[in-house]
Amino acid sequence: MATGALKDIPEVDIDPDGTFKYVLIKVYGSKKGSGSEDVKTIVRGFSWGAFHGDIYDKTLEQVQALGLDSECVGGGRIKHEAANKKILVYGYSQGFGKADHEVTVGLLKKKYPDYNVSWSDDGY
Repeated sequence: MATGALKDIPEVDIDPDGTFKYVLIKVYGSKKGSGSEDVKTIVRGFSWGAFHGDIYDKTLEQVQALGLDSECVGGGRIKHEAANKKILVYGYSQGFGKADHEVTVGLLKKKYPDYNVSWSDDGY
């Protein structure tokens, strides 16, 4: 169960439409590796991110400002078609490796329950 500042961090923050890179991040409620820390997995994806690392770096700044720690556990791409209520998760990050797209899809389905959300290992 997430506590303190960790519980206030949104699980999903992505652009409202378009195709863009995303990262899957674990945010820790206490110092990573200290034992029984609280952990929250979050998705961040934005078209302004030329590299997956750009998106992670911005998110890292935000979580560190809250006194939290984090690690990027992979990346990929998201194709968000708001008009059709469809989201496709696919691809990988050269720097962080492929995110667990099933985890990403699960988080996206919670935020967008009326969407068709799926993932694929095809394409980049």
